[in-house]
Formats: sequence, structure tokens, C-alpha cells
Amino acid sequence: MLIGADFEENLGVGMIAAAVEEAGHEALFVSFNTPDESQAVADRVLGLGADVVGLSMQFQHRAHEFLRLARRLRAAGFEGHVTAGGQFPTLAWREVVGRGHGVDTVVLHDGERTVVELIGALEDGSRLGEVAGLALVADDGAVFRSAPRALVDDLDDLPFARRYREHRRHFGVPFIPLMAGRGCWGKCSYCSITSFYRDAREYAGGKTFRLRSPENVAEEMSLLWHRSGDPAIFCFHDDNFTLPRPEDTARRVRRIREELDRYGVGKLAIVGKARPDTITRELAKELADLGVIRLYVGVENASAAGGDHLRRGTQTSAIGDALAACDEAGIFVCYNLLVFEPNATLDDVRENVAFMRAHASHPVNFCRAEPYYGTPLHLELDAVQDLGGSYLGWNYRIENDRTELLFRIAAAAFRERNFSPQGVANRYMGVGYAQNVLEKFYEDPHRRLPGLRAEAERITRGISLETAAFLERAIELAESLDPADHDAVARQTASLGLEVATADRPWHVALDALREKMEAFANDEYAPAGDGAPTPAYLEMARNVVLGATLAFGTVGCGDDVVDPVPQDSGVDSMVVDPPPRDSGIDSMVVDPPPADSGVDSMVVDPPPPDSGMVVDPPPPDSGMVVDPAPGDSGMASLGDEV
Repeated sequence: MLIGADFEENLGVGMIAAAVEEAGHEALFVSFNTPDESQAVADRVLGLGADVVGLSMQFQHRAHEFLRLARRLRAAGFEGHVTAGGQFPTLAWREVVGRGHGVDTVVLHDGERTVVELIGALEDGSRLGEVAGLALVADDGAVFRSAPRALVDDLDDLPFARRYREHRRHFGVPFIPLMAGRGCWGKCSYCSITSFYRDAREYAGGKTFRLRSPENVAEEMSLLWHRSGDPAIFCFHDDNFTLPRPEDTARRVRRIREELDRYGVGKLAIVGKARPDTITRELAKELADLGVIRLYVGVENASAAGGDHLRRGTQTSAIGDALAACDEAGIFVCYNLLVFEPNATLDDVRENVAFMRAHASHPVNFCRAEPYYGTPLHLELDAVQDLGGSYLGWNYRIENDRTELLFRIAAAAFRERNFSPQGVANRYMGVGYAQNVLEKFYEDPHRRLPGLRAEAERITRGISLETAAFLERAIELAESLDPADHDAVARQTASLGLEVATADRPWHVALDALREKMEAFANDEYAPAGDGAPTPAYLEMARNVVLGATLAFGTVGCGDDVVDPVPQDSGVDSMVVDPPPRDSGIDSMVVDPPPADSGVDSMVVDPPPPDSGMVVDPPPPDSGMVVDPAPGDSGMASLGDEV
């Protein structure tokens, strides 16, 4: 039984399930989206009599919830095997299996083959230490890693991810997550993804950046496109949709398009992620021709010093050109700024604010780079200062006292705007994308779309510029206030926070009104229709793959009903795009959009990718970490509620 978040289709779970079923075992999925579901999940596991439980713990901010669930399972009498996989448990394997959480093993790095062998060993009664690619506890109580297992070299050898529920829909168009590659060639100091694959290379060997072939990607896209009933939005959760050299990206996307044409795939749209130094004007146009309507561009820090501190390489010099190239091609772009990092100065933050102003047509959010477990940032900080918190969530002080004060002021004053999933910063991330979806898939006989675009652009620029202005106000406070004057710091911070909250209200009204207009347009105008038909090549491929078996495996909720595993046309419209990849546990302060059936109306779009370095939820109660309150030796007053 696989347990993971299910804010959208959980690709990580789907990939493991496909490998398990291909080996002849049964796979069931139980969603675990919030802590208050833990008892129901535990009851479900016990009620179904699972032999093996797999916890999809991809990212750090929900690790404490999954570990608490494991302890609850043991307390309820579960005697089967509990294993965990994902970035966080792979890097923190000693703590996950060695701290009495009830987790028997950690599946390290690529999990498909290790999980299958683990199940086989449990069935045969063989020693688990003989299964390569595991972390576990020896008979003497020592925690160790078994023999290394190299990363999967050829991703085409893996079965397609199992699809276990309906696709979300954006204005009636199916929204389908996909992965065409694994890994990243970057060396960003805060990134858990590059740390995950670097650990794999050092431990077991293998290429840290791997791609599925264009033919293999197009084959899966074709199956999903035809099965969804035409047209579709494909959200590529690759850490990089583009390649280091633009000409290689262009060659790859042309080949994918050729294969899609061979299978009779018609109208589609694509969203993805890209590093700025991989985008040129020529490539942006080629991507737009393929169907790309949105890119999350990894700006991260617009200051030259900040980019250097975070090991962004050549990114900083390329970001302006990358955004301009996407603008010219009609590709919607949003980004995040890690304006706060260990060595940041107020001048560095000012450079980032200037960038926000210069690119106000693009939605942005800002925050601090977090020292996720096992990343270079974590290890470097741990060597020079006493980190607060625990392995579940570390805290640190920015070296420059004034910048540290600014961070604490901003963390309190922008709490609702930046940190809430329904905050203004998160909601306006979706405006430009929503506009592009309507323009891509809908006819406009009454010329209503230009007016909607003008309104979307007005709102986007207004929020971006206002956010920059408020951050400039915070900088002024950090420069002028005496950190030892606790009352003045708290009073001025609260006053700024009230101003931000007051300014948020009319923006929420404007966003609500625009959403209603867009939904009315979609309801009034022609329903989106595809322009492709199955070709002989597609029909032959579908027969070979056995479509039904490829697209489904069992899924079980916390209620009594088993969900139909074959995706259907649900008719649910959602303006939430690019929900968090894999298990949705992105370490970001703008993540976890509500599920489509939550009753929450939202224009939330593009939560940042898992390497964004942003924190969404307050730290877990057992992490020992506090967000707003100042450290005891800072001479500052606490600026918010303790977690």
C-alpha cells in the first residue's frame, strides 16, 4: 500500500506502482493530504490488511507528518513492513530509520527496482540487508546502507506511471502531469534535488541527469491525450524542461512534435520549468510553437552577489533576457526570489527589489533560502553556526544583523500575502496562465479576450509594484530601527503588516471579479475541442501497450469507496496549475493548492518547484524551529506567534 499526498496525480507513487504491478504484485494508493487524516489513513491500512506500507516522503516540510503517521500505525498494531522513499528520507536516512519512528527501511534514490526486490525479499524471508539500495537497522541496532544501487540509466526501460484518478481540468481542459527526465546539472547550494542525485552518484554511481527519449515521451503523451478525449495541458514536472544548450532543446522538442503528429495528437499546451541561461529568443519561439504557454523560470536571486552566494552560476546575467524572450513568444512566466540568504546585505535585497520593479509584468514571490537536510547550504551553515531546530527543519541567522532584522520584519508583515496558499502573492501567480489557457483553447467571436488580458496585466503589474514598495518600506525600517528597542520594532512591524493586509483586500476583490469573468467567458463561448484523430501508428501502439492496464491501478480514499482507477472527464474546472510535483510536498511557502473538490475557489498557479528554497508551512511542532520570533541572543523582540 502506497501512501502519499494527492493534491494532484502523484507521479512518484504512480511510477512505483507501475513497477510493482509489472512484477506481479498488487498496488493500492491511499491519499494523505493533511495531518488530521492520519487516523483515517491508519484505519484504512489496518482495515485492508496491507503487508507492506510505502510512505512517499518526497520533501521535507511534511516529513514530521509522515513519521507521526508511521508511529500511529505501529501504535495501532500494524506489524507489516514500513518503508519510506523520496528526497528527504534518502538524505536523512539515519534519522528516519534510527529514531524509533517505526520505519523499517528507506528506499534510496531511484526506487522502482529497489521496491520490487524489497517486496520479493519480504515474501521469501531473505535478509533485507542483501537488497541493494536500502537503509535499515542491523541486528545490533546500527543503522547502515546496503550495497549501492546505481541510478536507472535508461528511463525508457521503466513502465509509464500508473494513472489512478481523474485529471484535473482547467477551464474544461484536462491538466495532465508528466515527467520526461530526472535530475539537474546545476549546483545550487540550497537545492535538495541536486543533493539527492549527487548523493546517488557518490554512493552508487550513475548519471545524475537523464532523459527519456522523445519517442518514449510522445508515446505516453499520445496515450494520455487520446484517452482524455482531446485536447490537453501537459505539465512537465521535470526539474528542467530545457537542456543546457538551447539547440539541443530545440532538436528534442521538434522530435517530440514529429512523434505526436505521427500518433495523431492535435491541440495541446505545455507548462514546465527552466533555468534562465537555457532560454534564447529563438528557443522561446520554438517552445511556443510546440505549445508551451507557461514556464516557471528559476530566477531565485537577481543580485549578482546573491546569485554567487547560492551558486547559481551564470544565471544572474541571463535572467532579464530570458524573461524578455518568453514575453516576445507569448509564454507566461512567473518566478520566485530567494532575497534572504546567509550572506545577504540590504544592498543585495535592493537589487532584487529593483528587478521586481523592472519586471512587474511577471508575478513574483520572495522569501529566504532554507537549509534543507543534506544540502550544501545546510552543511556549510552547520559548520559555522549553531543551527536552530532539528533534522525536521533547521533555522539560521543571516550574517548581516540589519538583513536579519529585515527578514524578521518581512516574515511577519508579509505573512498572509506571501505565505498563505490563498494569499494575494499566490493567487496572482495564476492570472497570466489562465489568460493563456483561454486564448489557446477557446474561440473569441465577440472579442472579449483582449479586455480580459488588459485586466489581467493591470492586476499583475499593480500587485508586483505594490509588493516592491512594501518591501522597500521594510528595508527602511530595518535601516532606521534600533534592534534593541523591542517595542519600536514590534510596533512598526505590526503597522506595516496592517498596511499590507489592508492593501490585500481590494486585490482579492479584483482577483475574484477577474476569475468570474474568465469563468463566464469559458461557459459562454465554445467548449474546447481537439483537432486530432487516432492514426494507425497510435492504434498499433495502444494495442501493444494495452491501454487500460497502462492507465490504471487501485486507489483507495479514507472513506469506504474505491475510486474508479481509469481517468474520466470529470467536468471539474480548476484554475490551479502546476500543483506540486510528485507528492506535492514542495518546500515552498506558496504550495499545496487545495484539491479540486475542496470547495475553495482559487486562481492559485505555479507553486514553485521543489528547488525553490521556500517554506510554506510553519515548522513542525517538534522541530524546535521558530519563524518570526528573534533568537534569544539577538536583542530583538519576537515579531509573531511562536510555532
